[in-house]
Parts: sequence; C-alpha cells; structure tokens
Amino acid sequence: MKPNLKLLAVCPFLLGLTPLIAQEAPFDPLGKEAEAHLPRQVRIQVEYIEMSLEQMTELMDDPTVNTSDIALRKRIGELTKTQKATIIETQMLIARSGEKATAESVREFIYPTEYEPAELPHTVKIENGAEDKITKKDLATGPTPTAFETRNLGSTLEVEPVIDTDNKVLDVRISPELVYHVENLVWSEWKDHHGEANIMMPVFYTLRVTTAASVVTGKPCLLAALSPRDDKGVTDTSRKILVFLKADIMYAGR
Repeated sequence: MKPNLKLLAVCPFLLGLTPLIAQEAPFDPLGKEAEAHLPRQVRIQVEYIEMSLEQMTELMDDPTVNTSDIALRKRIGELTKTQKATIIETQMLIARSGEKATAESVREFIYPTEYEPAELPHTVKIENGAEDKITKKDLATGPTPTAFETRNLGSTLEVEPVIDTDNKVLDVRISPELVYHVENLVWSEWKDHHGEANIMMPVFYTLRVTTAASVVTGKPCLLAALSPRDDKGVTDTSRKILVFLKADIMYAGR
C-alpha cells in the first residue's frame, strides 16, 4: 500500500518528524515594550555659550533660525567649531518628575557682614616714663567681625521638572546660576602694630536665570541672553551669553 503523500504533508508527525513550533521572542523587562512600566526621570542639561553682541544680533535677525531653537542651536554649534562662539559652562542633572533637585560645583566664600567698631580699653596700666611713647591708637582694639555670611562661588543648578502624560513635553521650573568673586571693597582702613584690620565687603558678579519653560524632550530651548563681566568685574555689553536648556526623559535601567 502506498503512503498518502497529501496526508503526510499535512501531518508530518506520521513520519516521525517533529513539527517546528513558532516561539515568541523572550520578554525583556528593560526593553521598549516595558517602558510604560519603568520608572521615569528627567535629565536636564544647561549650556552657557558666549559670543559677541554683533554675532548674536546677526543670529536673531536671521529668519532661518530666529523662530526655531533647534536651528539656532545647530548654527551656534557651527560657530563653536570656527571659534566664533565658546561654550563656557555646561551643567547636567537628573531629577524625578515633580521633585526639586540641585547640583552644585561651588567654593564656599565666608565673609563678615557686621563689625564691632574700634574701642579703647576701660583701664590701662602704663609703666613710669612710657606715657610719651604711647598713643591712644596703640591702646585701641581694631574693628572686630561679629556676623558672617556664606556665598557659593561657582555654578548652581536648581530644577523641578514635570513630565506630561504623553511623555513628549516637559514643564520645567529652572534656576541656573554662575557666581564670581570680583574684588573686596575697603570701607574703612585700620592699621596698627599688630597689622591691618580693614573693614571690607566683597563684590560678586552673578549670571542667573529664574524661569519656567515647556520643552519637547530632546530638543534645545533658548532660555535667556545674559551679559558677562569684563576684566574689572563690570558688565560687558559687547558680549552675550546664550543659555540653552535641553531635557530628556530617561527610563530606569535603560
């Protein structure tokens, strides 16, 4: 009896053959399909890019870039390669949605804010014959600091991002800051045989932005244009610093 070839084609197990069963790909708990269940967080990046006032004005007048921060940042990237613009600082921070976060690269500068004035002692014991050699200033105590404050010098970044329900738009409250110590101003001079005890107050120069912005994940956003300091610590209006923000949604473990 001849075998039924049609039946064997439909039922290969009749010949002792093991049928091939389609197997599903193994589930990756960190794969693309698991993103809906993974914890989300936001990576914030802030760039400070310096250029001349003329260069910034030219960019802002260019209709191909002045309405698109993406095109503007791309053009500025080309300027940095030709040294017509310089990235002077970049801050980066990871934060969870709806929570405040801070990143600091600072030096604590402690300085006095209040002084006790110079004063003479209530009683003085002077040896015989020394009266003509001693002045009132020799007996006085110089100005004495009594209260102090601390100022952080360097870069500080404070953020509070909120992820929208579509996972594409973020609302970001942000306050980036750069602080420089320029000089100490002398308000009153004091010098005696012990040394100098001048009353001085520091001068700081600050680049600060405090704002809230809605941004698309992964796309640059121009936050502000600031004026840097010159060599004397005074505002230099001939140069500008453009502050860019970029926010990316990150999934834990990816």
